[in-house]
Amino acid sequence: MELAQEIQNIPDSEKLLLRVINYVRGITKKNSVATALTGDALRLWNRTKELAALPQGWDGDNALPMQKKTVQNMQRLLKSGISADFRDWALFPDDNGTLLLQSKDGKASISIGNASYSFVFAKGDKMNVGEAVRFSPLAVLNTMRTFVGA
Repeated sequence: MELAQEIQNIPDSEKLLLRVINYVRGITKKNSVATALTGDALRLWNRTKELAALPQGWDGDNALPMQKKTVQNMQRLLKSGISADFRDWALFPDDNGTLLLQSKDGKASISIGNASYSFVFAKGDKMNVGEAVRFSPLAVLNTMRTFVGA
């Protein structure tokens, strides 16, 4: 008898499960990806949104607004790492429409562009420089982690 009742309840359980799934989908569509980010990753995500809104001439001169692809690259980077990856970094606009990640101690910087990134940091007594490195979130994260371990 109990088994018969459980079998009869399956359609209702499936309907409930589908309603829950659709509800969760609706929430994730309405809210930005930033809801999944925490701590320093969320801090930089919000900073990216601020910088993306800068107009032409934001510096009082001829600075370009942030390039859409550059902003998307930064967001991809933030979604690919963990909050601790971004703890020691601050984000600044560059007047050419790119974004500059700079270590809080000022010893390293990473410029994020549309298709590539560049970096400079000191490791011991040696200066490490990379120019026009093909952008991928993993490549930038590895560069950041190398600096932190320097």
